[in-house]
Amino acid sequence: MAHGPSPFGVPQQQSQGPGNRPEPGYDWSEYDDRAQMGAPTVRLGPDELPPAAFASEEEMEAHLEHIHASRPLRRAVQRARRRTRWWLVALAVVSGLAVAAACTAGAFIVLREGEPEASPSAAASDPGQASTADEATDAPEVVDPIASRETDAEPISIEELFGAGTITPAGAAGAYEVLDTEELTDCAAAALDELAELLADVDCTQTVRATLVNPDGEYVATAGVLNLNDAAAAAELSAAITEGLKGGFAVLRSDGGAEELGRGDTQLGYNTYGHYLMYVVIGYRDGEALEEANDPVRTIVGDIVDVWFVDQLKPRRDIQ
Repeated sequence: MAHGPSPFGVPQQQSQGPGNRPEPGYDWSEYDDRAQMGAPTVRLGPDELPPAAFASEEEMEAHLEHIHASRPLRRAVQRARRRTRWWLVALAVVSGLAVAAACTAGAFIVLREGEPEASPSAAASDPGQASTADEATDAPEVVDPIASRETDAEPISIEELFGAGTITPAGAAGAYEVLDTEELTDCAAAALDELAELLADVDCTQTVRATLVNPDGEYVATAGVLNLNDAAAAAELSAAITEGLKGGFAVLRSDGGAEELGRGDTQLGYNTYGHYLMYVVIGYRDGEALEEANDPVRTIVGDIVDVWFVDQLKPRRDIQ
């Protein structure tokens, strides 16, 4: 807390005994000057202040005259009185500001208490808000048209997937020749070993497949689409293949360059689209083992599975 300067105390009086009294005829003004240099000034702490106080400057002056105060003491007292008055003025100003602030805060609180507050019942009774909530609740659920056969009941067909003698996926280096096509209602017939057993147990209604030759004629492939019950079944089948179950998709051999397809190792690419699983089995045209997924193999998978089949099935998803 701020405080004012400590007040000056009464100067200590020099002893007026015989040894110190000036002789008669002494220059008193010189004595006073020496006395004011020798009289020490004591600073009193707040707890040492006398309880009495002077009501006015006149009383203080009378007291100083009574004790024969020196000129330095009088000037010191006057300075102390001026500082005291300044602190009283400052204290009055601060007090006034504090009172004004308190009044302003009180008025603000009173005004706030007088304002009506929105209640849950009032919000519920607002027709505009209720209408907005009803519209949000009544908004139709967005359903993928090809998420299941329930919303995509039309069977797929050879014409839909392999309608012409050649197919040209967007961005491909050239056209793929279609050597042969087939539609199976027994999906297990399009697979081998454990994959065939799995397809016999799931709700798969058809497989549409064809044998193709890539644009440069070095590779042949059997590509097909399985029609499963829903997207979850398609995803589960894809996961099972990824986990490495024994067996795989059977090839569709054909005259015209695919007679040896599947005699050696082949490579498989697959993906899902809605409730469909799309695949392609790729091998060398001469039947030699294809032991790794090289760049041409990756290109064929991209052309057939990720571009061509998706483009042919996409109109089913676009139907509103």
